[in-house]
Amino acid sequence: MTLGSLVILLSIALFAFQFWRLRGIGEFSIQYANQYCEKQDLQFLSLARRSTRISAHRGKLDWKIIYQLEFSSSGSDAYIGTMTCFGNAVIEMNLPAYKIN
Repeated sequence: MTLGSLVILLSIALFAFQFWRLRGIGEFSIQYANQYCEKQDLQFLSLARRSTRISAHRGKLDWKIIYQLEFSSSGSDAYIGTMTCFGNAVIEMNLPAYKIN
C-alpha cells in the first residue's frame, strides 16, 4: 500500500463519516422541530436545510446548519421561521409572530 492510496482511502472514510454525521444531525433536527411545535401547539409542516458549513462555536469545530422551519398555527395558514443547529444542539429558534387560536 502506497502513501497515495492510503491518503485516498482515508479521504473516502472521512467523507463517508461526515455524510453519516450530517444525516444524524438532520434526523435529530426533524425530531426536535416536531417536538417543539407540539409543545407550542403548532402544526409542523416541513424542515428544509438552508445552509451548511463548518464553524466554531464555544471553541468547538462542528457543522453549523441553518434550517427553514415551516409551521401552521391554525391549519389554514403557514409561517416560516429558522432553526440554527450546531452539531446535535439547537442554538437558536426564530419564529415570526403568528395568530393564536
